[in-house]
Amino acid sequence: MEIKELFDTQKTMLEKMGASLDTIMDAHKSLETRIAEIEKQSTPRRVSVSGLEDYKKDFSLQRAINAIVSNDWTNAGFEKEVFANASKKAMSAGSDTAGGYIVPNELLTDFIEYLKAKPVVSQMGATILQGLVGIPVEIPKQTGGATAYWVGENQAISESALTLGQLALSPKQVSGLVKLSNRLLRTSNPSVEAMIRSDLQAVLANAIDYACLRGSGASNEPIGIANTVGINTVTFGTGNGAAPSFDYLYDMQYKLQEDNAFTGNMGYIFHPVVRKQLMKSKIAQYSGDTAGNYIVQPMVSDSQLQNWMGFPYKMTTQIPINLTVGSGTCTEIYFGNWSEFIIGQWGGIEIMASRETSDAFEKNQVWVRIIQEIDLAVRHPESFCLVNTATV
Repeated sequence: MEIKELFDTQKTMLEKMGASLDTIMDAHKSLETRIAEIEKQSTPRRVSVSGLEDYKKDFSLQRAINAIVSNDWTNAGFEKEVFANASKKAMSAGSDTAGGYIVPNELLTDFIEYLKAKPVVSQMGATILQGLVGIPVEIPKQTGGATAYWVGENQAISESALTLGQLALSPKQVSGLVKLSNRLLRTSNPSVEAMIRSDLQAVLANAIDYACLRGSGASNEPIGIANTVGINTVTFGTGNGAAPSFDYLYDMQYKLQEDNAFTGNMGYIFHPVVRKQLMKSKIAQYSGDTAGNYIVQPMVSDSQLQNWMGFPYKMTTQIPINLTVGSGTCTEIYFGNWSEFIIGQWGGIEIMASRETSDAFEKNQVWVRIIQEIDLAVRHPESFCLVNTATV
């Protein structure tokens, strides 16, 4: 009788274990399916303009702006065709069931590739989701896993399962305004075309770059890394900050190692003043050397500095160098796995132009407005470390 009861007990335990395992496997399969869908969405979905892809260099913003303002496309037939085809393609990519997808008449997509804003963060390997539709766009993430237990003979195993969470992206409008003289627009010169493109690109690039790093999450601005709850931090010095050093950079790396997040497209972003400080580091800081020798020898390739840091870096003057810490004046240093930072984009870059706006008429100007809808998110805050106590 005891053997039969023991057998029944073991059978019941195995059945419970099997049920728990089935639950875990089902959750895992569901997670894999959802992640695969997100990866599919994250693949750049470019609006292909059939028959025009080989003629990108022929597109003139100068002619397009003139045509938009005058509503006369006689001398901008190619540009009109690009707008028309891009709008049709973007329209067909939209989803009515997601709340509708309205494409402005003057919508520029990836056809004009060098008009896209290229923040430093994207150069470091951020995940860019293009062609998003619907609000919000929800991205699943795993927040916890199954738990292993040590149990004695004939003891029940505690049940556990994967836990999932979500990031929600909602479009936020970043806009810019460029003022051009009509005389400049009438000047048919390649350098003028290049200047117009450069101005339009800079307007959005600077705004997006800043928001990725320092976005406040208030006043219609996305939340950047510095204001994301849960990221790692390291403090230089004891109250007034301290000069950047390789030791402190290694402390930043260790924060990610502690959180099992030391993987992916890792690197630093900081103001050029940080590079200056690191390049001026002397061996005497770490030993009794009195000859004033540099750790990183001047006038050599930048790879030596990168080797000492352990990972690549990018610089931007958008990071402030006037932060007050005690009696010190400080700046920020960012380190992380940049593929964990998500830049979501809805549609393309919208361009509108007018001669009638404000005092544009009396000043003989054309005002060009550009709009891009984006949102930003950090998948796992543990994948980033911020220092805001590096003295300058």
